[in-house]
Amino acid sequence: MKKVLKVIGRILLVLLILFIILSIVCTIWSKSQRKKAVELLEKDGFVNLVSAGDYDMNVNIFGDGKYKIIAMPGSGDSIFPVDMKKFYEHLSDDVTLVVVSRPGYGVSGETKQDVTTENIVESTRTALKNAGIEAPYILMPHSLSGIYGTYWESTYPDEVSGVIFLDSVHEGQDEMPDKGVGKFLFNAYLNVSYYVNTTGLQSAFDKIKGDDGDDTYGEYKNDASAFYDASQYRSFRKEMKNYNKNMQTAWSAIKSNDIPKIYVDTDFQTLEDVKEYNDFYGFGLTEEEMQSRYEEYANPSDWKKEKNQSRSDYIEKVGNCEEVNISGSHFMYEYKPDELAETIEKFLKKVK
Repeated sequence: MKKVLKVIGRILLVLLILFIILSIVCTIWSKSQRKKAVELLEKDGFVNLVSAGDYDMNVNIFGDGKYKIIAMPGSGDSIFPVDMKKFYEHLSDDVTLVVVSRPGYGVSGETKQDVTTENIVESTRTALKNAGIEAPYILMPHSLSGIYGTYWESTYPDEVSGVIFLDSVHEGQDEMPDKGVGKFLFNAYLNVSYYVNTTGLQSAFDKIKGDDGDDTYGEYKNDASAFYDASQYRSFRKEMKNYNKNMQTAWSAIKSNDIPKIYVDTDFQTLEDVKEYNDFYGFGLTEEEMQSRYEEYANPSDWKKEKNQSRSDYIEKVGNCEEVNISGSHFMYEYKPDELAETIEKFLKKVK
């Protein structure tokens, strides 16, 4: 039995050594990849680093219209500048579309500060001013950024002329587990994700399996891949660890006001909506599965009803906010860009 344990111990030791060597090699390779990625993005005009305080934020500016829409990415969405460059092609010349990437996203630097709601909003405001983008702004937070958009328009209403919430996080949504097994698993996920990304293991795995980028980005495919390779993750991990605290800060700051707002949700309205969604993304859902997906929306469970009610309560609470539906994808700017652009152009007529 002792011999067996010795053999197992030696095998585990060898595997550990190999894993450490692999991690070191991938880390060196990852740094090289990041350098190449930043060079490509600079060449293609996707790098515009400006001071946000203790770090530099990447501020991408598309167009030169009178309406300054500040697009804010969802959780970990480092490719958002590419999405917005593509989406800008559907907007009128009256719009200036500005994308501000948070610390650790794409080519933005890392921050030594804690990644809190207050610090994110303050650094974003600083970066915009240093980039020469003056208020008033029309905020357009997607997903997780609903936290920051809500806090911003409630705390600094004088510099916000409108808000376009894109299926964003809102008051009443579930928080992350803060105790027990749930908290342990959530932290484990963040730490493992951080490790495989910062060491380059994830990127190396993607290259090995032949994943050389998302074809949906077309001519910007290489730029989308470069933003992924350029991203750092230390600040993003801190951001996610502060998820509950950041939500609580935002919701406690809510002050109803008359700033024009719309909240764009993505609930399916018809069975045809589900079929179009399935065809667009190629999910391969069967007729039964699509029918079941539709039924979840047509005849919502008590849990779903509660979620919908919390969203309605939030929309009413922030004040002067209209709910708009673009059924289908959470990423409506890639799924139905024309419909979203039309919704935005209509909204702009309400903005002073």
